[in-house]
Amino acid sequence: KGGAFDIPGALARGMLTSPNPHGRPNSDVVRPWANGLDITRRPRDMWIIDFGVEGQEEAAALYEQPFGYLLANVKAVRAENRRKAYARHWWRFVEPRPAMRDRLAPLARYLATARVAKHRLFCWVPSAVIGDSQLIVIARADDTTFGILHSRFHELWSLGLCTWLGIGNDPRYTPT
Repeated sequence: KGGAFDIPGALARGMLTSPNPHGRPNSDVVRPWANGLDITRRPRDMWIIDFGVEGQEEAAALYEQPFGYLLANVKAVRAENRRKAYARHWWRFVEPRPAMRDRLAPLARYLATARVAKHRLFCWVPSAVIGDSQLIVIARADDTTFGILHSRFHELWSLGLCTWLGIGNDPRYTPT
């Protein structure tokens, strides 16, 4: 993300009901967000402001409340960033992953797993949800892939290739 783009559900729902001068809904840029905790525990009702890969500042400003939130909470921090592109495009994620977005766009759902977890599990995530960098996202929507990823064969393969992290020596999924 590169800043405080994530917002609690109550704030997001307020933004979703507010109008914009160009008539477009804030749901274009205010979307549900998930990280590893949402996969391994209960969903936390977090959302994220996402202006995509190539949007211009003038177009983003027309989404008044989301843009205003980023103006107040992200712009000053990003202005201090050493990477000029991060400072110049302060309203966008620092690494928006256009290739991943292109692969997920036609899908109604995708598979995800937490990058670090005591137990390896995969779940279906609706395509409207933006995955955090601590999720491994798999651009597949078929049940066969879901079954393979939950198989004992895949578990043994992933444990053989993983790295170990933390006090409990939790496996870090390495999808190479």
